[in-house]
Amino acid sequence: MQGNMLYHKYLKPMSEYYGKMEISDKAYTYELDEVPDTYTLKTEIDSVWKYYHFKGENIPDQGWKIHITALLEECQDVLKKVARICIEINIDFKHLKDRQSFFELNSKNANRASSGKFITIYPRSNEVFLELLETLSLATQDFKKGPYILSDKRWKTSNVFYRYGGFRRILNESGQHCIRDKKGNLIEDQRTPFYHVPDFVKDFDDYLNSINNSGDMKTENLARYKIEAAISYSNAGGVYLATRKKDDLKVIIKEARPNAGLDGVAQDALTRQKKEYDALSKLKDVSGVVNIIDYFKEWEHYFLVEEFIEGQDLRKWLAQKFPYFGNKDDLRNHANHVKKILLQIFAIIDELHSHGVAMGDLQPANIMLAEDLTVSIIDFETAAPVHSEEKMSMGTLGFVSREMKVSGARDWFALKRLSRNLALPVLTSEDLEGYLQYNHLSWIRENYEAPFYNFILDMQDKCDQRINAYQKYSPKDIDLNDRTIDLNVNSILSKLICGVQDNLTSDERLINGDIRQFEMIDGKYNFLTGGSGAAFTLHKNNISTIEIDNWIENYLLENVSQIEDNGLLTGKTGTWALLYDKGCKETVLYELKLLRDNIHQSNISLRSGLSGIGLFVISLYLETGNSEHLQFAKEIEELIEINRVKAGSLKFNDWMAVEIGAIDGLSGVSLFYSALYSVTYDQKYLNQAESLIQEDLEKTQKDNATGVLQTLDKRNRLLPYLSGGSIGIALSIWYLNHVSGQDLYREEMDAILQLSKTISTISGGLFDGAGSFLLLPPMVKCVEQRKKMISEILNLLNIFLIEKNGYYVYPGQFSYRLADDIYTGSSGIILALMGIVKENPVYWMPLVNSDEFLERTKFNNMGIPLNMIAE
Repeated sequence: MQGNMLYHKYLKPMSEYYGKMEISDKAYTYELDEVPDTYTLKTEIDSVWKYYHFKGENIPDQGWKIHITALLEECQDVLKKVARICIEINIDFKHLKDRQSFFELNSKNANRASSGKFITIYPRSNEVFLELLETLSLATQDFKKGPYILSDKRWKTSNVFYRYGGFRRILNESGQHCIRDKKGNLIEDQRTPFYHVPDFVKDFDDYLNSINNSGDMKTENLARYKIEAAISYSNAGGVYLATRKKDDLKVIIKEARPNAGLDGVAQDALTRQKKEYDALSKLKDVSGVVNIIDYFKEWEHYFLVEEFIEGQDLRKWLAQKFPYFGNKDDLRNHANHVKKILLQIFAIIDELHSHGVAMGDLQPANIMLAEDLTVSIIDFETAAPVHSEEKMSMGTLGFVSREMKVSGARDWFALKRLSRNLALPVLTSEDLEGYLQYNHLSWIRENYEAPFYNFILDMQDKCDQRINAYQKYSPKDIDLNDRTIDLNVNSILSKLICGVQDNLTSDERLINGDIRQFEMIDGKYNFLTGGSGAAFTLHKNNISTIEIDNWIENYLLENVSQIEDNGLLTGKTGTWALLYDKGCKETVLYELKLLRDNIHQSNISLRSGLSGIGLFVISLYLETGNSEHLQFAKEIEELIEINRVKAGSLKFNDWMAVEIGAIDGLSGVSLFYSALYSVTYDQKYLNQAESLIQEDLEKTQKDNATGVLQTLDKRNRLLPYLSGGSIGIALSIWYLNHVSGQDLYREEMDAILQLSKTISTISGGLFDGAGSFLLLPPMVKCVEQRKKMISEILNLLNIFLIEKNGYYVYPGQFSYRLADDIYTGSSGIILALMGIVKENPVYWMPLVNSDEFLERTKFNNMGIPLNMIAE
């Protein structure tokens, strides 16, 4: 499971915060009885594997490994048979530890290269490997076929697979898994979703092919089509754009892998594909529904061929066409388009239901729009009879509800949510809907003309009526006149601070934050997502609590030396800013010395690399005047120069990171160089700071209609944010001018400042959402312009502010759950708002005495650094 899909792992039902799902049923754990004491059992909390090591012998670093696949219901029985064989001949092996782990590796969104692997076996030699292939094949022949392991080759027609690869964990400088060639050189151990062998073992692989009979991959049916492109891949199978050769008809071919791509009720890809085929067969005469062209089996997989629909899906259309900068004429046109689209979808759903079919997963990605806005609905793999009360196998967060028990009702609920989403492209989970629906409807009323607002209300009311035809449903009435909005910086600040204080946890996290608290190393302690960031935020507001002091004493100080990451935002350096300001100076200086003596960092980013560490060191120098700290900063600069030319110098381990801008790009490195110039007045550092910004500016694009400048990433997305976007570049430009007294890149700065007119973002956080825009007003000198910008941005922020118990709480990424961290939640918004109050756009950074940092690095006309004046 990758990227944003990870959020689904932590959506505890009936909870307002992220949390790990608890599995209490021990029957779902795979166990072995009577393991001899010659074996050592190893398992880790964060691993899906149980590993059995034979004490008497060390396994090789690499070799031919064997994988066993199995069906979910046969796993325990397969394990007993295979393990017995391995133990009899003293072979190391591992297996998935429980049913949940099996789901993780075989779900629709799982890694295709590792899917299907239930047991992994490590033969100590080629002779043992060959013997085991046959022995295991015979031992498992009575079991049904499990998921095909795409990275491997099947042995004959069995559930036994093999590939050549690493037995032990060997990483290169880029963090890639490696093996050694015959000369001992490290080469990548390619873990691909297709069979691959290194050159130096191809002779043996040829021999294996000569004795293996795994069945021919016939492609007679597929041969009738020319594959033009792969549209997408998932563990369930691929989706391909193709042309039918006999008449050049463009089609979509959807592949289904049996026993793979499991959904929430353990249905595989083939089961869902058959549902889609059955549903589309019943709907062949319904206008607005994709048509079937062909259906066949090829080799072990099944293929459904459908008509190709020209256009784009509604999700992409909304991202491109929504008037994000609030022009009234553009909003009026958008409203007319939305009405046309929604009326068509309403009619199509009515027609579907009259044929007895419910679509099951109505959401923007499953709705196609032609250029003239003609609607077609695709992807019926979750279709069901309209009156079915069968549990949903899959659903799209934001368009589903636990209240919807009947399939037909689910379609109308999805359309109800869709109507609001098209008017305001912000989603939320069911668990926060009760808070945010007021914000969203209020926004629609304020930004559109009354007829369109009334149309949305009427559409939602009609959907409610349709739902009640299937089941009883009483949605909560929303009165937009029962609340007053106080969009004042200081008022919002105080209410958010109270919200963080009132929701501190009693565990090692201190706060409820983003899922990175669970998914990332040191995520519960670091500045970005852990307790350090929130504690730093409250400390900056002169809030001192027993809970925070106890957390620092019992958790942070106890663990700071064990934090693996050195980074400013993701590691120990950011925690030092809190500890130093809280009086733990000796601890910080001791840890800093250890870091200096052992620094081998190649990453140069602000988030987790050298430039972030360097900024902290400079802030410590400004506070103490100790020239050793300045010398360390210069050493860090030398390391950056050595590593900057290397590939991967801006490497990151976050799925949302973009290699542009302040957080993970060269603009963040520029911040360090500007700060280093401010304490040395060495022109070479200033020149480097400007050069780095210039490189990032080359990755931006200006919209001629709006005048707005945004970054353009490798996925062709235009981004405005602090992380990966143009606001991050603006921050570095502003700081360069702050330390140098210049007014460089005025045109680019003005184009980025235009972003304050943005009226909607998908998320609300400081790094990747509405909070980023709070950094713009402190970059503006004109008081009137600044006031106007603050008003505009607070209106944007109001989409996400939630009033609860007399204070404010804030939704994290995508508004799935509440969060109090710096990265996605309340603490980041608090620091950004404080930056407005203090006229300091870098106030959010974890630096020593950040209240004085800006003044201490400011350009002065005397020609010497301010810190030297102070001395």
